[in-house]
Amino acid sequence: MKPPKILVFVSSVLAILLAVSIVFPKEGIRINDHITLHFLTLGEILGKDTVQYADISGILSSSVAISDSAYLAMLDPDSADEMVLDTIRANADSLKLKIHSIEYPGGDSTLLYPFYRKMRAAKKPGRSLRIMHYGDSQIEGDRMTSLIRYKLQRQFGGSGIGMQPPVQLYGYQLSLIHTASDNWKRYTAFGKVDSTLNHNRYGMLGSFARFSPYPDEMDDQKEQEYEAWISMEQSKRAYQLTRIFKKCRLYYGNASQPVFYELYSNGELYDADFLEVTEKFRVKNWTFAETPEQLEFRFKSSCSPDFYGIALDHDRGVAVDNVAMRGSAGLFFTRVDGEMLKEMYDDLQFKLLILQFGGNVVPYISENYVYYERWFYRELSKLKSLMPDLSIIVIGVADMSVREKDIYTTYPNLEHIRDALKNAAFRADCAFWDMYSAMGGKNSMPSWVFARPSLASSDFVHFNERGARVLAEMFYNAFMHDYNAYVSSLE
Repeated sequence: MKPPKILVFVSSVLAILLAVSIVFPKEGIRINDHITLHFLTLGEILGKDTVQYADISGILSSSVAISDSAYLAMLDPDSADEMVLDTIRANADSLKLKIHSIEYPGGDSTLLYPFYRKMRAAKKPGRSLRIMHYGDSQIEGDRMTSLIRYKLQRQFGGSGIGMQPPVQLYGYQLSLIHTASDNWKRYTAFGKVDSTLNHNRYGMLGSFARFSPYPDEMDDQKEQEYEAWISMEQSKRAYQLTRIFKKCRLYYGNASQPVFYELYSNGELYDADFLEVTEKFRVKNWTFAETPEQLEFRFKSSCSPDFYGIALDHDRGVAVDNVAMRGSAGLFFTRVDGEMLKEMYDDLQFKLLILQFGGNVVPYISENYVYYERWFYRELSKLKSLMPDLSIIVIGVADMSVREKDIYTTYPNLEHIRDALKNAAFRADCAFWDMYSAMGGKNSMPSWVFARPSLASSDFVHFNERGARVLAEMFYNAFMHDYNAYVSSLE
């Protein structure tokens, strides 16, 4: 073939490819769930970047708390050298300059003042209050809550890990080594709900567990005795204050048969008795002069009660509970028996709820999220109706990335979901903290993933432990900024 013909041929091919690149759908042509055909755009051919990842250098430069030495110092401040403790104090001061503020309906920054007043009083002997941090898998394993708990307890007194479910569904946890026999069955008001359950008394954790079937599932011709155990052991990775507790409370109910229990402290029998037979929820209390390294509960009965939770607390100060609900969009409170929920909240002295949801809605792309705003507002309204003096802070969804060819971009619907949560919070007279904007906004998750050291996992959805501590530090500083404004208003 002669050179002129080769030139014509190559030019024709390039012209055809250019024409195809213009008309080819930008989102590609979907073949199946795993394969989507894309065509290079002119900008990509010329090497022009089409996505700018967020600059989070300001966050990284001020977040000294993610260093290993600072983290170890918080695990055991008594054994840390003064230089590390000075680093932590300096970090708190520097982050005040970069606070991403909590937002309030109508700009009313006094909304949380009633809670701040109660929290300040919790320092006094015999006074206490409780904060419950509900969230999806973003807080799983006590990742964010652990640092918030530690800092609040250092500031306002208190210790202990707080409320735990009877059995952990996902195993891994930073702050406690929590194991149980394999014959427990867990029932939840979120995720895959058991449709055969004939009641909705799930309790404050939105779940309960049993070590035997319900009576109507048992063989009437065959009597059987069931046994089970739960072990809770201190974790060396837990913050120092988390490892200290004086009170242990077991929450149970729907007990149709006598249940014999034994409680072992550090391998030695501490108490043995029968749990009360009752339809309502009850609390069994124990106190300890010194914190046990390990607790083990052993149960024996022909029919298990519903076990709602085990609380490990101090007798004063602030308790902060971590309630991770993998797969939940935060729409479960209306599924739970309100009367029991109120009784448990009253018994535990709940004064503040932190609700952190939205991530599980992101993959379901819709034109608008008015429905989610309406549903989430319904949940907040129920909580407010049960506890009119309850304060609530809603934490918005974090940035999440979807892969497009070889780049990662923010889900196109994410800001709409963030806005739906914010609108619902303001309608219900609740505070709102915008985690998405705090971490850098659009296309910020790749910056957290590619940071050195990394702050998020390679799924471009979840923070790792180090990143979760950074976000927890940022939230805590915003919270304390407004608390300090409250204190100043008293002077």
